[in-house]
Amino acid sequence: MTDDVIEVVSALFVLAGALLTLSSAIGLVRFRDTLSRMHPAAKPQVLGLLLVLLGAGVRIYPSIDLGMLVLAAIVAVSTAPVIANRVGNLAYRESVEDGTITHEAPVLEKFQASEANRRKRR
Repeated sequence: MTDDVIEVVSALFVLAGALLTLSSAIGLVRFRDTLSRMHPAAKPQVLGLLLVLLGAGVRIYPSIDLGMLVLAAIVAVSTAPVIANRVGNLAYRESVEDGTITHEAPVLEKFQASEANRRKRR
């Protein structure tokens, strides 16, 4: 491929990644609570980063620095969704205990009552 085609393909990947990252940032600002923000914080942001890294990889292809881009992509894919999941679980537990999520509060009370009964039996 000619250099002009490589430049255009690389620019398209970087632009698509930047747009996905922008949509993720807008989602973080727009949504009101942590449980709603969990999705745009993980999925579009990671995909946007992967597209930007792919565009950079297309641009610097014969260079040895491509390995660092692959390493950055592996770290992003393996850590960001896991962290978002853990933050979401913690936020969900805290909101159930605070009473801001009311549909699960009776279930939590039943669980806590059964745990208290189980401890009394011991």
